[in-house]
Parts: sequence; C-alpha cells; structure tokens
Amino acid sequence: MKTVNLFAKLHIFKDCSEYNLGLWECPGFIFLVLGLVNAIAMISTYFIANRFTDQPEFVALIVIIVTAIIFVISHTVTQGFDRLAQANKMKTEFVSIASHQLRTPLSAVRWTLNLISDTPHPGSGVQPPIPTNYLELIKESNERMIKLVNDLLDVSRIEMGKIIIRPLQVNLYILIQKIIANFTPLARASNIDISLEAQETLPNVFADPEKISLVIQNLIDNAVKYIKGRGSIKISVQPINNSVRVSVKDTGVGIPANQQKHIFQKFFRSDNIMKHQTVGTGLGLFIAKAVIEENGGKIWFESKEGQGTTFYFTLPIYK
Repeated sequence: MKTVNLFAKLHIFKDCSEYNLGLWECPGFIFLVLGLVNAIAMISTYFIANRFTDQPEFVALIVIIVTAIIFVISHTVTQGFDRLAQANKMKTEFVSIASHQLRTPLSAVRWTLNLISDTPHPGSGVQPPIPTNYLELIKESNERMIKLVNDLLDVSRIEMGKIIIRPLQVNLYILIQKIIANFTPLARASNIDISLEAQETLPNVFADPEKISLVIQNLIDNAVKYIKGRGSIKISVQPINNSVRVSVKDTGVGIPANQQKHIFQKFFRSDNIMKHQTVGTGLGLFIAKAVIEENGGKIWFESKEGQGTTFYFTLPIYK
C-alpha cells in the first residue's frame, strides 16, 4: 500500500490510492507491467527470429504475430483488473452512501424516542399521549429507510436481470393526475406550480402501472427538490407514432454539461445538486432507466445548468 501512495499523484494510479487497492489490483500498474512485457517480447522475438532466418520479411511477420497475441492477452488481463477496480470502487461508494442515508433517519428515530421517553409522567401514573409531530417524524424516518432498502433491492434485481415487470393497460392521464395530487401540498409549500398538459382521450399504454408510477414520482420529486425559490413543473403527455411520450420540465438548477453523460449511472449526483440537496442516493434515475426500457420505452433528457431540466420517456401504446 505504501508503494501505491508513492504513485498517488499520477492519474493512472488515482483509483488505487483513493479506494485502497493493492498495487497488483491497480489497472494502471498492470497496464505498465504488461506494456513492458510486450516490449521485451517484441525485442526477444526479433533477436530469436534473426538467429533462425535471414529474411527480414519473415522476421517482421513473426514479431507482428507475437506482438498481436501478447496485445490481446494484455488487453484481456487489463480489462479484468479494471472491472475489479470498478467493483471495489462501487462497493466503497455503496457502503458510504448506504451508511450515510441510513444514519440520518436512524438518528432521527433515536432522538425522537429519547424525547418521548424523557416526557414526564403525570402523578396519576398515566403516560400522556405522544405528540403528533413526534409520530410523524418517526413515520417519515421509517419511510426513508424502507425506500432506501427497496431501491437497493431494485438495483440488485436489475443487475441480475431479475426485474419483474407486470404490464397492463394503463391510462396515463388518470395515473399522472393522482401523482400530481399527492405532490401538490409539497409543491405549494415550496412555491412551485405543477401543471399537466394532456388530453383525456389519450390512448392507453402497455406497461407496469406500479413501476411507471415510481418513475414519474421520482422525476417530479427530483424536480421539486432541485428548484430553488419560486418555480414551475410542467408535465406533458402526447401520443407520437406507436408510443406515448411523457415529459417533465422544471425550472431547477439544471445539470452541468460535462456531467450529463453520467446522469443514469448508479450513485451519481452532479456537483451542483450536491450543493443544494445533500439527501439522496443517486439510484432513482438508474432504476427509472431500467424500468422504462424493460417496459419497451426509452428515456432521455435535455438540461442547461441554471435554467432547468426536461426528462422525457416513451411507452408503447396498448393494442
């Protein structure tokens, strides 16, 4: 490990020092070693071939063949170690995020229970009723923990290819209206207007209603959280060819252009979002992408930092 620290300033050894990988687990180090082996093999092949033939074309051919074989082997080995490094990185991020996200609601529950237990008992021996706000805090903390566990289970199922989709005929107009009704009190409290632009005669889609609801809830929830001050969320639903397209447009903080390619990756949260909202796992959009694609649709977005983001997804029309 001390040897790795000597190379910590080099970019190719960054992951080794950051995620406590051994030198032989570091893809950058393996790449250098295999490159050296490749060079030695080329030189050795050249001198050995020269001993058995004086035809330069034949010597060059042998060197090229040996080099190609060693290159393929080196590439395969490097990829294997790179996957190992990525797995270690993801494991470290998972432990860090899960610990942080569970610690906050658990601490809130402990703090609330301590307040309840410290409530003085009246002389009659009958304990006074627990304040409603205490119960709401415990309920909210419990729901946060359940959501985190459910998200982690969904990620596990997605990666194992075992996500379960139960497609039905779904009326998106009614589904989205119900979701908006649930978010309206929170949005009003945050000075955010939510509007729906859709026709009641929309064709039904063929999808899993429960999982599609979670996707829409996640998109609206993100929009609410990342709008600072007064803002708006506009949801639009319209048929396009053999699909129905849903868009969720907000006037939030937006996503930096240099980080947009990572937006659907596990645990990813852009830098400007982390400044405004520390609560979050970075799993919602990863799950949303998997759910939409498993239902036969596509998901994408457009965003400009400081001006807002629009997420789009499509679902096939029920026939």
